[in-house]
Amino acid sequence: MADTDDRAVELIMLPNMNILLDTQGIVRITYLGGSMIDVRDKIQEKEAVGRITKGVKHPIMFAFESMVTITKEAKEYSIQVEQEQPILAIAILVDNFAYQLLADFYYRFYKPKVNYKVFKDEQKAVEWLLEEKTNYFKKFNSQSRNLY
Repeated sequence: MADTDDRAVELIMLPNMNILLDTQGIVRITYLGGSMIDVRDKIQEKEAVGRITKGVKHPIMFAFESMVTITKEAKEYSIQVEQEQPILAIAILVDNFAYQLLADFYYRFYKPKVNYKVFKDEQKAVEWLLEEKTNYFKKFNSQSRNLY
């Protein structure tokens, strides 16, 4: 995935990741090659996602360049602050078996509270995230109508 293309509405570049809001309303977080993602990085990520989304729930896609490591503490922090973040659903894009095993383990061990799915195909991930977005807003709109 290219982080600087015509799909970009906004791009925030951090030392170990790029965070892009695309024209479809998907926030794409790419961890840069050789990075070790720690709690400090996750705090920066949380702040950047809050800025780029203006606090409104968005679907999120995570992608990994080669040789990315996420510390145990960063994973635990992510789960602790998950409900505070504007996350509608999470797609994890993997391009190798090792990352797929890590993403599956994260799901089983940490049990994210938002819809979470692992993909090898970017287009399928996008389709799923857009479907999740549509379903969320349909549900939100029907609940809003029931209040009146």
